[in-house]
Amino acid sequence: MLDPKLFTALPAAIRSHMADDYIAFALGRDGEPDVQRRTLSRREAFFGELAQQPTPVWDGAPVAQADFTRWHVGERPLTDAPPLIVWLVRIARAQEGEGWGVDYLLDRGGFDGLGRLGRLRPRDFADLEEVYHTRIMHEIVRLFGVDFELRVPPWSIQQPVKLMARLPQRASYLLLLAGELMGTVAFSMLATKGDRLLAGHPAVQERVRLLLDEILVDEIGHVTFLLGSMTAWELAIIRQLAVMFSRVSRRGYNDDDMNEVRELQRGIRDYSLGIFPERVLRRAFVPTPYWPSACGPPPAA
Repeated sequence: MLDPKLFTALPAAIRSHMADDYIAFALGRDGEPDVQRRTLSRREAFFGELAQQPTPVWDGAPVAQADFTRWHVGERPLTDAPPLIVWLVRIARAQEGEGWGVDYLLDRGGFDGLGRLGRLRPRDFADLEEVYHTRIMHEIVRLFGVDFELRVPPWSIQQPVKLMARLPQRASYLLLLAGELMGTVAFSMLATKGDRLLAGHPAVQERVRLLLDEILVDEIGHVTFLLGSMTAWELAIIRQLAVMFSRVSRRGYNDDDMNEVRELQRGIRDYSLGIFPERVLRRAFVPTPYWPSACGPPPAA
């Protein structure tokens, strides 16, 4: 059910320090950024700790690399693939647009200049977080004994990224938020489907949940920061823009399940933080005015 407070402009006094609040949160979660190496200290530590843990063994139906690759690159239609393969292909493709887009933006100095004039901005942290999301997708797929090369996204996905890099900040933030809204719904759908598919394999299910939670925590913060920075007229159009964005972006994929596309668009129209697990929300950047009442009191500042 739509949460209207997410699309109601916050008072100007709150909007005025939204960027500073997000940066403080990101420094605590991400650690120190290294804009030259494109790293975040606490994300590096996370992957270091992950490497020290035993990797759960996949004991379900084996996944052949050659077969997975043919489905991933589109040589075989996903309608012929078993549910696990369809999900793994969706995982492998999930970061195509953002992975390509963040490289495109970082090669040009980042969305907001990446430390320009010695000052980091909220989107600098978000750009660097996306680098780790691609690593997470590889970690998930490798659990099943396969891997992939990130494909160049379709033209219909590349163009909005290029446009965002050229528009004035306010206009580019509108396109960015449309994509982020769509992304959080899509990742939530992937996480829910993964939980169901892996219900009989608790060790792998737990590792996948851990990894996807990391992405959802970030993506929710990207959305709430942008929502909290918007004016009333910008918020009045953002969901329609996100639905339009979903239509355009999906045209590049001719094997999409249209039922999933319609579910994605329903999630955008009825957007609410209630679609995300409370364990994720409590780790994410969620300004107090946006906190879902069903989750009890918000985390202490």
